Amino acid sequence: MLTHGILNAQLAHALASLRHKDLFAISDCGLPVQPGIEVIDLAVAFGVPRFEQVLDALQSELILETGLMAQEAQGTVAESWVSDRFAVPLEYVPHDGPEGFKARVKDAKFVIRTGETTPYANVLFRCGVPF
Repeated sequence: MLTHGILNAQLAHALASLRHKDLFAISDCGLPVQPGIEVIDLAVAFGVPRFEQVLDALQSELILETGLMAQEAQGTVAESWVSDRFAVPLEYVPHDGPEGFKARVKDAKFVIRTGETTPYANVLFRCGVPF
């Protein structure tokens, strides 16, 4: 039995399958996800687990190039949770609309759903490489 790292088997498998330029999202509990995209549902109850707890667990597991958040997240605690943990440039698009954050989730390999209830606590990351 694992005693450290990512213990959730579905999440560990999904993370191990990521390659350079792949996209994946970490979301609050309310983000709509298009059919056909794998959802790794970690939500147990409203607020459990928190978005920031999932970011903490993933921080040492990933090499990232960029992140994308909704414009509405700028200046919020959700933006701070991401920028404080990951030293990647963040881009911003409107939350809604044909080129908005919700629409861009269609390009993700998977979405990690948290129990977070803070508005706009969603990020779409693009993977990098360690060399």
